[in-house]
Amino acid sequence: MTNVPIRQPCLIVLVGPPGSGKSDWACRHGAGAVIVSQDGLIDAITPHGFDHAFRSTYAAAEEAIARAGVAAGCPVIVDRTNRTQFLRARWTRIARDAGCQAVAVVMTAGDDFCRARNRARKDHRRVSDERMERMLAAMEPVGCDEAFCAVFRDDEATLRSILEYLQQTTRKELHEYCNQAR
Repeated sequence: MTNVPIRQPCLIVLVGPPGSGKSDWACRHGAGAVIVSQDGLIDAITPHGFDHAFRSTYAAAEEAIARAGVAAGCPVIVDRTNRTQFLRARWTRIARDAGCQAVAVVMTAGDDFCRARNRARKDHRRVSDERMERMLAAMEPVGCDEAFCAVFRDDEATLRSILEYLQQTTRKELHEYCNQAR
């Protein structure tokens, strides 16, 4: 079965530390969506693993794919840690520029679970224990003042439920606008 793109542009920003299940969520729920995978792009650009010299190339590739996906009318799932408000703001700017909505999906896995999953990784995706602790410490909760129209928990959201929510929200806003204009 091929993944037929779903024609409803939006940006779904996954938020969580390494090992929290972001890639699993994207794989399980992402059929029909464009998935911007930081790890996948690193593998494509530098197959030997992350290289700081290519940091701007990774970022440009991520943004180009996200912009192309929403421009084509597809939902886009951003699979990276997105650990701070500053890092998440680039995605809400892309959504705003494209005239679509952005939602956050927050991973609910506990820190010990994430540490264990990270330690079990055998490839270049495993981060050092020291780096893992810095990333866990840097995780900022998604705030109400961020430009997301909704925030979901990973264990309560699917691509379908997010898209249904966005359709209902859009219809309600259009309906309220029509009522106000009368």
